[in-house]
Amino acid sequence: MHHFQLPICAVVAILVLATCTPVHSVCSGPTDPGGVRTAMLASHDEYSPPAPQSGETKVMVEVSGELELIKSVSEPTGSIQMAIQHTMTWPDSRLAFNTTTRNNGCFDHERAVFPSAMLSEVWHPEYSFLNAIGSFGTASTFLVFKNDGEVRVTIREGVTATCIFDFKKMPFDEQTCYARMLLNAPSKMVAFTAPTTGQELFKIPTGGLLGGTTEWTVLGTNMTVGERAGMPPMSYVDFTVRMKRKPDYWIAFVLLPSIFLVALSYGTFWIQRGAIPARAAFCFIAYLSIINLTKGALASLPKLSASDAWMLGVLSKSQYFCAYTVLGVVVANYLLHVETRVDAALKDARDKEDASLGEKISDMRGFVRGKAGRFAGMLVGKDGKMRFADRHVDVFSRWCFPAAYVAAVALVSIEAGVFA
Repeated sequence: MHHFQLPICAVVAILVLATCTPVHSVCSGPTDPGGVRTAMLASHDEYSPPAPQSGETKVMVEVSGELELIKSVSEPTGSIQMAIQHTMTWPDSRLAFNTTTRNNGCFDHERAVFPSAMLSEVWHPEYSFLNAIGSFGTASTFLVFKNDGEVRVTIREGVTATCIFDFKKMPFDEQTCYARMLLNAPSKMVAFTAPTTGQELFKIPTGGLLGGTTEWTVLGTNMTVGERAGMPPMSYVDFTVRMKRKPDYWIAFVLLPSIFLVALSYGTFWIQRGAIPARAAFCFIAYLSIINLTKGALASLPKLSASDAWMLGVLSKSQYFCAYTVLGVVVANYLLHVETRVDAALKDARDKEDASLGEKISDMRGFVRGKAGRFAGMLVGKDGKMRFADRHVDVFSRWCFPAAYVAAVALVSIEAGVFA
């Protein structure tokens, strides 16, 4: 009987090949995300936070964000609508899946992506936006687990947050608004922190904002981490955006038309004084037009006084000066009628003197007052001629009106610090 014997080199080769056989051929753990998920959740308590990392006394949740768009800025309601994509990262060794007991090396990927519904099955930081008054759009969640237990949650959501506006320099104003994300847990147990990798904390996408408002330009974004005082103290993150208004619309369709209407009203002082109806109608129409411009501006603003916004101050001064032109026409027209009566009284005085063979009237002012009225007597001198007539109103307004208007607008601008 012959025995079959392998050469010694063949035995060595078999041993080497057995040693190099991939782990998958001998592992006993799960090899797919579903199996890993089952193993991760088998003994996980979603109501208990993970143990703090070495050297820490609480769970530190790293937060970063990205401003995707500013949907709208509402000055009347004092609010801003922002779409923010924020990422929270924290360690939870209970969810590590590179251990021998968890999968024995059968799932060889570093990260596992699971549906957002799984977030409710694991412990995660609960938060709310403290200054939110609403939301918009559909929120989306992206959930990633790393094999060493790191959990990363990226959430995109639309937030309508309150904002305190300063309209002092409007329409050349800059505004700063923020959305405060408050951690609903005592800061002694869980706290927000900024990433230590040097990355930009709250940034704008490389391609820019995804549409939204066209009236504002984003000057910059920032993220700050703080702690809200209270019982208990809670950690928060402020996603801050700094914006500058584009003034083109307000300049072209509000400010310049109002200044132009004031200039046209001023031009009526150079029109013949006898054209009273035309002058009065034009000034009154200009006055009403500026009121309409002011109403249009106020519709986009909260209830403010003229001193609260530079543009409202200019519109208010423009209204007053247009009202002055209306008043000037009325006064000039009245003085013209008074002058007509005074001229008639003077003619009667001359006729009386001629009839008395040159005897002069001793009290010409009293004679004119008796003929033209008491108020007319206040406007005439001892010789009976008017000291202040309608032509004086026009001459005074021609020289003083433009200087006074420029001075009024300059004073409003200085108070608002527009050119500072």
